[in-house]
Amino acid sequence: MKTALLRSLCGVLLCLATSAWAQVGTVAGSVLQARSQQPLVGVKVSATSPMLPAPRTVLTDAKGHYQLAQLPAGLYALRFEKESFQTVTRADVKVESGQTLTVQVELAPVTSSPPSAATNGTASHAFAPLAPFAPPLRLESDGVAWMVVPRAGDIRDRAPPWALPQLSVLGPDGTNQSLFAPGSKPLRDSDTRGHGVNPTIDTEEERISTYTFQVSTASYALTRGYLERDSLPAEEAVRVEDFVNSFEVGEDGDVVGPFVIHVEGFPSPSRKGYHVVRVSVRARESFTDVGVQLEFDRKAVARYRLVGYENQSATPEPFDDDAEPEPVPLAAGTSVTAIYEVKLIGPAIAFGTLRVLYEEGENTMWRRVQKLLPSSVLRSSSARVAASTRLVYVAAAFAEKLRGSYWTRTLDWPRLHALWQDIGELLVSRPDVVELGALIKKAGALDQRKDRFGPPGSLSTMDPDTGPGPGR
Repeated sequence: MKTALLRSLCGVLLCLATSAWAQVGTVAGSVLQARSQQPLVGVKVSATSPMLPAPRTVLTDAKGHYQLAQLPAGLYALRFEKESFQTVTRADVKVESGQTLTVQVELAPVTSSPPSAATNGTASHAFAPLAPFAPPLRLESDGVAWMVVPRAGDIRDRAPPWALPQLSVLGPDGTNQSLFAPGSKPLRDSDTRGHGVNPTIDTEEERISTYTFQVSTASYALTRGYLERDSLPAEEAVRVEDFVNSFEVGEDGDVVGPFVIHVEGFPSPSRKGYHVVRVSVRARESFTDVGVQLEFDRKAVARYRLVGYENQSATPEPFDDDAEPEPVPLAAGTSVTAIYEVKLIGPAIAFGTLRVLYEEGENTMWRRVQKLLPSSVLRSSSARVAASTRLVYVAAAFAEKLRGSYWTRTLDWPRLHALWQDIGELLVSRPDVVELGALIKKAGALDQRKDRFGPPGSLSTMDPDTGPGPGR
């Protein structure tokens, strides 16, 4: 009797195991070089889907083969990436239970050709990758530089003056005093008021942009509450960075020291001649203080604008030399994203360098990691970037529309909602992204504001390089 019971139990377990196994499938195949048909080793193959909590990634072997096993049945997007080759994406890949799907891919080398401006419509002129990935810098051991005790002269202190709403000056009595730039107000952690819209900067005047990791999601939550009550939030209460960082962007990117960095861009849907550039930095460890600096190459970039982060000082250091520095902590696993608008002027191996400064523990020693930003990460269209990049752009544009930003005049509410629909099936059905679409539609229905920058006919003559003035 015990034997019969044991056999029955084994049968039940076997059925359960078979049922569980039947709910997963496999994607496999090989990656070849388009011209020579030779196998490519080390190609990064990523699978993303609402069925996965995080993207699944593997590398091709010496024969160019890859295999993604134990994938829950459903729709996937596959992405194939390798330095010096054009990225290939396969959307709507259907994984069926108990089946192995074969997906073969050919990668073509990147070519050098001059960039062309994006159109003002949904389509854009072709923009081929400018050049292969540049070789990594070998100036610093393992990509990490040590910055010893003196905080004065920290590279974050070299931020452009417009980024500093408060400036520290020497008073008549020889003491440090705080000078408030026109239109600015003292900053506090709980202050949710806006501080104007960042201007567009000419790299000949200032090529370095800096921001800290002092980001919350409070402004987005506040906006959601207002819209649920059929009311638009006050423009000054909208912070672009809070909107952008309210959405999970995944863990894809290049490992650079203790961080994972994801940078890519595409022609701007709203600003002719510019590219939207997404910069995401995810911490693999916990840190007591972190700051980011992006230095643009003047030979590759004519102008740039940091979208959001206006409320922050460009350096977390205090104005009083005797005061203790206020840390900007970052927990392990935390990701912070920024959006830039960049105007390119010519082919280049790289368009800039990203540096992340961080401090661990309670010591007084800064460390720095840096990553050269190859022009090949600037894609020819929004269809060639990750869905998460399209998502954070839509979130940023939504915030700028609510603020009445001059730079979103050409992007009306119906078109913004259409861009939300184009984020992609893999993300647009996610609950928080569904809610974003509903909020955009609601805001469009409530918005009765007039264009403060001119009559509707002025859009056709709007100069994409020249803004209406500071803080507008």
